[in-house]
Amino acid sequence: MKMHLVGGFLGSGKTTAIAVACQQLTQQGLKVGVITNDQGQYLVDSEFLSAEGISSAQVAGGCFCCNYDQLDEQIQRMTAGISPDVIFAESVGSCTDLVATVLKPLRKFRQEKMEAVTLSCFVDARMLMMHTNDRRLPFSADTTYIWEKQIEEARLIVVNKIDLISPADLPAFKQALTAKYPGKKFLFQNSLDEGSVRGWLNELEANGDSNKLTPLDIDYAKYGKGEAELAWLDEQITIKTSHGTATKVAIDFIEGLTSSIKRQQLTIGHLKLMITSNGRQRKISFTTVSSPAAETNELRTFFGQSNEVQLTVNARVQTAPEVLRGLLEVELGLLRTVDTIISEENIVFFQPGFPTPTHRILS
Repeated sequence: MKMHLVGGFLGSGKTTAIAVACQQLTQQGLKVGVITNDQGQYLVDSEFLSAEGISSAQVAGGCFCCNYDQLDEQIQRMTAGISPDVIFAESVGSCTDLVATVLKPLRKFRQEKMEAVTLSCFVDARMLMMHTNDRRLPFSADTTYIWEKQIEEARLIVVNKIDLISPADLPAFKQALTAKYPGKKFLFQNSLDEGSVRGWLNELEANGDSNKLTPLDIDYAKYGKGEAELAWLDEQITIKTSHGTATKVAIDFIEGLTSSIKRQQLTIGHLKLMITSNGRQRKISFTTVSSPAAETNELRTFFGQSNEVQLTVNARVQTAPEVLRGLLEVELGLLRTVDTIISEENIVFFQPGFPTPTHRILS
């Protein structure tokens, strides 16, 4: 069995790439599973993978490193259940130090079960271009520290969403990366393109084994502070109307929430939503550097008129949890009428706790 650890910051496109990779490997006759990871419990990504027909499990309530025993348990359950040839383990986007806390423990305790353990770091191409051009990222210094450390510890860097970079800018961008990060292997990927994802899989197969990676020299106080500056909010929302307007109300909510966050000048790590209506599902995602307009326009066509819509919301925003919750409450309140019934459940909002790894193997 091969284990592919997939790291990288919030909103970098890890789950989309993994889903496309799983489809390709399944078409080759391989059995594939995915283990997702988050500080929260009700995950859009888990719903998305299930909707795609991909075998998945989740490690919730904390990162892989702090919940290593839960990760190990899920690996064992998946092995017993489907006997996978490949498992993708997608780390929560605010986590780093995976070599010492996940990769090396897997090698030590599960070596006889694993043919290879790899590590890829996904990075949003737009963010990476800002960084190589010496522009300040939209996060605090401590949160940016996590982003930088994720890149530092991996050899294989997947520069994702490359289709959003102007072709005219690509040569200078690639040259700047080579100069700034000597010794790294960069893949330039559009994870919605099957051929592009196939290149990632080929690299994992040929050169992905991470036996020679060394643990990070990392300041855990700074790391913990960077995570604590991000608010987590998860909840499930049901919108019911009597005149086929539930889709419109859902879109008004999404556009209102993203606009409200922008007005407050808050940085979105990611805002993910799974929308379910008329027996159909669609996942949409936003970050600070993305525009909601294209996504919401597609929803109108995709769902059409509806009397009921369910939303699962995962918001990761640089602010206080109660501020994020307050913004969401206001937007829902503006949409409630006699003919529009909006209910909420499984509401959770918090800041991540201090990272305390189960294992940290440095040798």
